[in-house]
Amino acid sequence: MSKPNNNEVREYELETWTRCATSYNDTWATLTNETLPLLIRKTDIKPTSSVLDIGCGAGNSTKKISDSGADVIGIDFSEKMVAEASSTHQNITFKQSDAENIPVEDNSKDVVISNFVVHHFAEPSKVFKEISRVLKPNGKFAFAVWGANEEQSSLGAFFQAFSNHHELSALPHGPLFGVTDFGTYDQLATQANLKNFKLEKLDTQWKMDSLDPLINGCWDWGNLHLFPKEKQQAIKADFIKNCEPFRKENGYSFPHSAMIGYAEKYSS
Repeated sequence: MSKPNNNEVREYELETWTRCATSYNDTWATLTNETLPLLIRKTDIKPTSSVLDIGCGAGNSTKKISDSGADVIGIDFSEKMVAEASSTHQNITFKQSDAENIPVEDNSKDVVISNFVVHHFAEPSKVFKEISRVLKPNGKFAFAVWGANEEQSSLGAFFQAFSNHHELSALPHGPLFGVTDFGTYDQLATQANLKNFKLEKLDTQWKMDSLDPLINGCWDWGNLHLFPKEKQQAIKADFIKNCEPFRKENGYSFPHSAMIGYAEKYSS
């Protein structure tokens, strides 16, 4: 299979996350929220900070940044995600925008945050340069992406169940999907006039009272609602079985890992 082009990646990602917009805050956000406190600390966000949240989704990340007292704007390329965010968090500004063309003035933001979004970009080099453009001199940028594929236990349980009943196709993810090495991100940062790049691993746990957030999130993400009911039932049965090793007294706990990257813009 040929490598997908940039437009195919954009179309796939837009279709996927538009489909997930309504359920996102009750599904994937319950995992991705785990990295936000660290991103906020790494960038030293204060009540006086002007912050841009790239790939804000349904607004969960932007709300947590806003709770720190900062002046924050959230952008997302999915109109439906922005509508969900605006409806839920009416006191925060959200804009529909591609990260390759950020509707923000040069040198205007103290901090840029991108929580589990960088690996979805079709052209990350363009986005990193845009981030550098909108940051003030000495401004800070921090992002989170998935760690190694084999360390994502909940997704592993899903893919194993899915592959028992349906062929795993190569999906046109962004070029950084699954990338965990320092050099790749350091080069992007350096080319974008960002300095002092660091990358560290964060081990997390996705905890849930029931499997509903995980099952519903995977069904929306994979668009399994289109499958015949019999196949859906078979996949779900295997999925639940694969999750048994992660059952705890009060629900489930799935080990995950993330890579946290952060850098600063040069002073001039």
